[in-house]
Amino acid sequence: MDEKIVQDLRLAFACDLYETIKAARKNHGETVFRHTMADEDGQMVFASVFPKKDIMEFPDMTDEFAAKLKTFNLLGVVTDGESGLDMFFLGGMNKPFTSVTDAVGLTKCLEEDSLMSFLQLYFKVKGVMIDFTQMNYDEFLKAVESEVFSNTSFSKMQDAESILEMFKN
Repeated sequence: MDEKIVQDLRLAFACDLYETIKAARKNHGETVFRHTMADEDGQMVFASVFPKKDIMEFPDMTDEFAAKLKTFNLLGVVTDGESGLDMFFLGGMNKPFTSVTDAVGLTKCLEEDSLMSFLQLYFKVKGVMIDFTQMNYDEFLKAVESEVFSNTSFSKMQDAESILEMFKN
């Protein structure tokens, strides 16, 4: 996978998640919170922050999954709410996520393989047909541009163009 694609997706995810972290700071002592990314046709995609002690109470916890856990953890979840869920360990820290001061700092704790697998499912739920694992960076930019323009109203087009420019820089 093209490393520049990984860097851009990691930063984009971190920037999006960081907005939820800033909001969670307002609730002092908040250690569990959720960042909803999609709720489409019965499929929900979200990232949640949990302390290790809470995660250890999850049923069917594998030793491999438990070994990755830090004091505070970010989990990615894709579920239809009925038949089950896919859960990904996206990263962990030994201090609360609300202590992170910017999105770049957040990128340092993200697990690349898990995050990329989680984002692939997220794109699938959103109906975005980009297989970024098989593209070079230029192909990725063209595919993102095509998806953005085909799924963006004219009133939102200027915002979309600003986002695309951020990817190009």
